[in-house]
Amino acid sequence: MNIDTIAKMLFFATVRIENHGANSGSVGTGFIMTATLGNGQQCPMLVTNKHVLADAQRLIAHFIRRKSGQNVPDLGQGMAVDLPPRRTDYIGHPDPAVDIAVMPLASTLEPLRSLAFIQAIPLSLLTTEMPSLFVDAMEEITFVGYPHGYRDPRHLTPIARRGITATPIELDYGGKPVFLIDGSVFGGSSGSPVFLFNQGTYQSGPKETTVGTRIALVGIVAQTMVRNAQLPVVEDVAATPHVKVAQELNLGVAFNARAIKETIEHLVSVAGHSLATGSESS
Repeated sequence: MNIDTIAKMLFFATVRIENHGANSGSVGTGFIMTATLGNGQQCPMLVTNKHVLADAQRLIAHFIRRKSGQNVPDLGQGMAVDLPPRRTDYIGHPDPAVDIAVMPLASTLEPLRSLAFIQAIPLSLLTTEMPSLFVDAMEEITFVGYPHGYRDPRHLTPIARRGITATPIELDYGGKPVFLIDGSVFGGSSGSPVFLFNQGTYQSGPKETTVGTRIALVGIVAQTMVRNAQLPVVEDVAATPHVKVAQELNLGVAFNARAIKETIEHLVSVAGHSLATGSESS
């Protein structure tokens, strides 16, 4: 598989994360980003949700191997890498209500540079770095991850899904730095990057359409919305007991690009650095 299109690259930007706690385990999604610091150094990092990393005794990130001597993935050949599980090894957004965490990966990725096939997302793809980008109130979005922990069992690639924005990205839903997406969001999708990804044509202004491809990172999936209801155990029996069930509404909650950048800035600041002005990294 030659990675010669943006669509193909998106399948190698994410990481399947296993969280092994004292009494239980879970699976979530993370994605690799890179930013340029003020001193010119590159800062690779894992971006995910706080709850994906919380209470871990062991964190395992699953990568796809790189073919020896080639810049292509060795599909089906996985690589399990232990991540530092301590709370002090990653930085969360300073607002406890913002469910984003960032883990610096320079020391972790350096020995994997020739072994793992990773397509890091540059900070420049965040919509915060694209002041002239036109974003309408309803947009088609693409998110990539591991719903319910699923991935292609043969090739080990993640699952890509599409939906639309259910609330305008530029409006903070409920006063929080989030927007809603109309799409099938399940457990395991937490931490999935959310993109505007258009091929062929896209709307570039209120009355303008552009021919080409558009890609921008607009957010990160954090949770699915459910409604609680009471259903009878046996139908058509008035006196039958009822059970409480949670019904998924096909709506997901995503924190926006501004919240992602704020978390990255917080990580860099705590480390005593700053982002390069107009930071663009490749």
